[in-house]
Amino acid sequence: MAEVVATNIDKFFQPRGIAIVGASATPGKPNNQILEFAKQMSLHGNVYPVNPKLDEISGLTCYPDLLSIPAPIDLIVLSVSPRNCVRVAYDIKKRREEKGDAGAVTVVAAGFREMGTEEGENLQQEMMATITECGARIIGPNCQGVVDAYNGVNTTFSVPPNTPKGGVSIVSQSGAFATSFLRWARDQKLVGINKFVSLGNMADVDFTELLTYMADDEKTKVIAMYMDGINDARSMIDVAAKVTRKKPVVVIKAGKTSMGTNVAHSHTASIAGNNDIYNGAFRQAGVIRAQSVADFYHTARTFDKQPLPKGNRICILTVVGGPSTICVDELVLTGEATLAHFSEPLKKELAKYLVPSANIGHPDGYIDMTASVTEKMHADVLKLLMQDDDIDGIIFMTTPPGFIKDEGLAEAILEGYNSVPQAKKKPLLSVMLAGNAVAKCRTILEENGLPTFEYPDDAARVMVNMIRYSAYRRQNS
Repeated sequence: MAEVVATNIDKFFQPRGIAIVGASATPGKPNNQILEFAKQMSLHGNVYPVNPKLDEISGLTCYPDLLSIPAPIDLIVLSVSPRNCVRVAYDIKKRREEKGDAGAVTVVAAGFREMGTEEGENLQQEMMATITECGARIIGPNCQGVVDAYNGVNTTFSVPPNTPKGGVSIVSQSGAFATSFLRWARDQKLVGINKFVSLGNMADVDFTELLTYMADDEKTKVIAMYMDGINDARSMIDVAAKVTRKKPVVVIKAGKTSMGTNVAHSHTASIAGNNDIYNGAFRQAGVIRAQSVADFYHTARTFDKQPLPKGNRICILTVVGGPSTICVDELVLTGEATLAHFSEPLKKELAKYLVPSANIGHPDGYIDMTASVTEKMHADVLKLLMQDDDIDGIIFMTTPPGFIKDEGLAEAILEGYNSVPQAKKKPLLSVMLAGNAVAKCRTILEENGLPTFEYPDDAARVMVNMIRYSAYRRQNS
């Protein structure tokens, strides 16, 4: 009999084998999709379907139970009824005691504590007691499991294997919310992920433990979290305060009102807690709390792609008037950002490349190039702004004119941005007010690390979040 010891959560992300209990051969069913995604993502082909009614699924040998799988399996996916989950829990315990593997379990099945019934509560308690008794760890129940894009792990039915890789690690109590982020971002390559964890009821592995783990994960550049509630808020905040000294943590926290708290509880059996207390605790710990879904999406992905600003002095570079006013309002209302100061030498250099009717420095830090622009003009002006040490960040706004092609505009912006060495880089956020009409331009920029936005206020809020976090890092370095 193998020695039974508690498993670290790295087995969720680096398993020797994955067993999918309840795997289906029927296309269109979640249990089939889980198997297909796991198979397609696997780097070593170590995926084992478990279903006593089938001998083979998608070319893979299907096993009647967990105990009959001969190869090592560290990660087990439970996608069967709640009562069957309880039954399989005893097989997990037995396998762990006999072979020493089976240390990580994701319970995709729902119908437990979140139901608010005595039966659901009892089923969750029995399953958890059986599995944790043997030192195995659990994510879920009522979740979508995990993804590790670099290690080839996927236990979900909703995160496609071709999802771009990147530095964002997503931890969410709501699987649907997290996957909606990825679906929104997919077409224009707006975000790339490292890890994805859907926590569901959070009966065992929680935010605090994952924060601790991801703090030392080299491929995680930013941690993005959706929360209904937290089991031990004080511990989580204490850990977050240490993590944010290394990398940004972006949170969207549901349950701001009493009614919202009730909805959160019915969703994952979590207690949302006092909103004002969370606001203060997050700010003190250096956690960026997003105020909207768009704020959350854009802030997380921008932290992954762009350097932090060294200060709060922002330049507005634009070819459109009204949206620029909206952008400036959003920036300065917080009191955390200001418009940069243009020196006289900079103004003179800018004037060499812009038409006479261009507005340079009225107000200070503001440039309206007007509609009389060329590709080269974009590159030349951005080069000057990137080189100026009195500017900490740039928000560029345009409704791209029809006489400039998407590729040409994107290449000009990239030329200007990349004209300085990495150490001198500053955040450049590009607002493309034509949205999907300039999809090709946006995709080129995104693939090269320059985040794009449809609306100026979104870009302004992200810039403020970056300024806020950068200041926190400087104060706590």
